[in-house]
Amino acid sequence: MKNAMRAVLLWSVLWLTACSHSSFDPPERSGPIGLVDAGNGKQAWLATIQEEERSRNVGGGSRSVGKWITESHYHLRLQAHDPATAQRLWLKELKLLRDKDGGMSAEIRILGQQGEVVWVWVHDQVLALSARDGSLVADRSTLEQANPGLQGLVPDELKFHTFIGALVVTLADARRMRIEVPGFRATPYQVADERQFSHAVSLGTTWNGGHDTQEFGVRHGRFGDDWIGLLSESEARDAEDDSRGDHYADSADIDDERELARRTFRRAAATAWNDDFLVYGGRRGVQGYCADRAERTARDDDSNAFMRAAADGNLDDYTNGARATAPATHAQRIRDCVQTFDAEKFKRIVRLERMPGAGEWLQGRMLKAEATAGAPEWVQRGILMKPAVRAPLRLSGPDGVLVLHRTRMDAQGRLALSRVDGTFARTLWTAVLPYDALTNRWSVGSHLLLNGNWNEIREGVTTRHEALLSLDLANGRWQAWDIGADASLSKATGGD
Repeated sequence: MKNAMRAVLLWSVLWLTACSHSSFDPPERSGPIGLVDAGNGKQAWLATIQEEERSRNVGGGSRSVGKWITESHYHLRLQAHDPATAQRLWLKELKLLRDKDGGMSAEIRILGQQGEVVWVWVHDQVLALSARDGSLVADRSTLEQANPGLQGLVPDELKFHTFIGALVVTLADARRMRIEVPGFRATPYQVADERQFSHAVSLGTTWNGGHDTQEFGVRHGRFGDDWIGLLSESEARDAEDDSRGDHYADSADIDDERELARRTFRRAAATAWNDDFLVYGGRRGVQGYCADRAERTARDDDSNAFMRAAADGNLDDYTNGARATAPATHAQRIRDCVQTFDAEKFKRIVRLERMPGAGEWLQGRMLKAEATAGAPEWVQRGILMKPAVRAPLRLSGPDGVLVLHRTRMDAQGRLALSRVDGTFARTLWTAVLPYDALTNRWSVGSHLLLNGNWNEIREGVTTRHEALLSLDLANGRWQAWDIGADASLSKATGGD
């Protein structure tokens, strides 16, 4: 009897198992990765969406097999990683949605950190989560309770929620409110720059947190009194054709050999004044240059004075009057120009020489330093506005730079980072990364946190992988987390 009961029980379990099963697609990152100050250190937060297909058999019996019904479910999750190891610290599922409940179009993304909370958009509302552990601190109902006047006016669409140093909500009645932390009180928000605000909205709704690999590198930098470039032979020859000093000011203006570039370190062994200095009185030295600039400004003053007089109908007064710029003002302008004169702005490259012992790197660029908060993105050079030049990332202990380069040109090629010392002749280590494209990076103490992706081909099927990677700057060893595989990357160390 007992054996019969066991057989029936086993059959029931097998039947239930056979009548339902689930399959999961790889999780996909949603929105930018956020570097969060958790109070006791930094954490890398990332949001993912994973689709699950649940199938079950219904209507079956002793005489029929029934039919299969498949439903899609979407898991909206948030996870935190240690920047020193890239390993996952915790994982939270914030929402589970069926397809018919809007799961296919659901969104989750990290908006930004404000004090001790991190604002995260989840499907149809913004949540305030604790920066320490991701626990829920506030949701839309909390905002409405703290601000009774907002009842029913907080939209359920992401595009009306913007993070610009703080969470700003555009209400259904078109008012904009800044949410204060702590307390979650709403205060009126006046946009100072509509273009900047519109850009912030775009970043918070459409940007997925990625950049082009080339944007992380720069081909030159200033090291003390030296101009050092990382250039191929043909690029170096173009750099020496520099009458206006454009190449000295920014190596982005130098020809780029792109995929074929084999670059090495070169120093500007000879420089001279550029045309912008010489044409404007510079042949008489700095004093001559400044006198010429002051004279041109004085002529502009005269022209403006004439236009004003013509507009007012007082041309006789203008003709009989003194020059618009007083002599004392003219002299002061010259003195100010001489005192603030920056010779670096007026140099041009005459000759480059290869640094002794320097190696060569395929498509090599020095890794850029991160942008300084508040630094201008554009600067004026001559009569044009051009992107501001970012310096290479400088390392200490020992002094040096990182070179981002490729191991090969073909599909087997990967990105690599090499640490070069301050003489530019000695490579301390080279780390071959799993990536063929780098999409983001952060400096976190003694480590570099990277995000990137690559293709893997198995049995003719190409799969795109993405990984968060932590690189130890001391030795070039790295650890990584494969986001799609939801596991540590199998190759755990990468230093040579």
